[in-house]
Amino acid sequence: MKKIFLFSALFSAFLSCDKNNNTKDGIKFEKDNWENTLAKAKAENKIVFVDAYTTWCGPCKKMDANTFPDKKVGDFYNKNFINIKVDAEKGDGLGIAEKYKVNSYPTLFFVNSDAELVHSSVGAKNPEELINLGELVVTMVKDPNKSFLAMEKRYKDGERGSEFLMSYAYVLLDREMNYHQVFNDYVKTQSDLLTADNIKFISNFTRDSSFPYYEFIIKHKVEFDKVVGKEVIDEIFTTILFGEAMFKIKTEAAFDSLAKDLLEVFNELEAKENLDYFKIHYYFNYTQMAKIQESDNYPTYKKKFFESIISYIEEYEINDSEELNQQAFLITEFADIEDKEILEIALVWVKNSMDQNVYYANANTRALICFKLNKKEEARKYAELAVNIGRKEGEDVSATLDLLKKINILKNKRLLR
Repeated sequence: MKKIFLFSALFSAFLSCDKNNNTKDGIKFEKDNWENTLAKAKAENKIVFVDAYTTWCGPCKKMDANTFPDKKVGDFYNKNFINIKVDAEKGDGLGIAEKYKVNSYPTLFFVNSDAELVHSSVGAKNPEELINLGELVVTMVKDPNKSFLAMEKRYKDGERGSEFLMSYAYVLLDREMNYHQVFNDYVKTQSDLLTADNIKFISNFTRDSSFPYYEFIIKHKVEFDKVVGKEVIDEIFTTILFGEAMFKIKTEAAFDSLAKDLLEVFNELEAKENLDYFKIHYYFNYTQMAKIQESDNYPTYKKKFFESIISYIEEYEINDSEELNQQAFLITEFADIEDKEILEIALVWVKNSMDQNVYYANANTRALICFKLNKKEEARKYAELAVNIGRKEGEDVSATLDLLKKINILKNKRLLR
């Protein structure tokens, strides 16, 4: 069972360093400036699609790796839009972000050639979701009656047709606006909430355990699994339960509460595996905080973190290339030369990962581990490999270049002795 759940900025950013960031079949992003991009949109009579990102944003990197390179996404967006990426914290991106009120990442928005906002959506999207978003914008452009401002007026004027309410609720969700009343108005129009469309609708709006239909999904999980997919529904539940537990659990005794919540959704084996997976990231976060605060609890939390991650890999016989690499990378955050045994175990994991497939993230992880094990030449070899692969994949390789500088400094010190 492959799991990806984001608890921290570091883990989030790392998970997104996927092995495939080649966009040759995906979206073609303009390399020109903002004004020239708008001019091109005017000349071709197209809308501009903007990916507003930051270099530290994990979900942004995830889209770079998994969504933008998708061929179907590329075919649709290259046909219908002029596409541009904007770093919201650098250069022209600062002004663009301010003008369009970008304060969450990624923000995906669309403007016409006069730089007027057509629609915006916050948060990472998978290929299907991004295509759906694009289709919505194409519809808005063709029919002004379906623009956000028009829909807002239609709702205020009393329109309550089910098709309109569903569309308007999705627009509000995309814009991170309050959708609850519109959602409830739509539900009131439905006599059967277990149709395929309604199952998808309810799933998309489920964000926390206080959501009115959270228990409804649990009760009808078989139907939801069938329509939306078990992996997607499971991720909805784990995202909610893990996110809430991370703030609620203050002592290890409270793990029992999460175990109980998981058993309401999953079978016994799935619940146990999910709980064990949660413990890795619970101890990761607490170890990270203890390290930053220079707490006396740091060695204790570090030990529990190492134990939880090794136990998880061994008990569930994890052999997925990406997951092995992810967990090995997490080890490097806290392991030093005195943790040689742990680092050697992580090195085995990343070697296994690279035996299956070599990409920027696992080459970089191997370089980090070798560096910490004082295997400097091996560290150099894999750091250089990571940089070469990363540049081809369009990755930010600055951290690896910094590692290479450290390796060179140590080498020069040895030569001076």
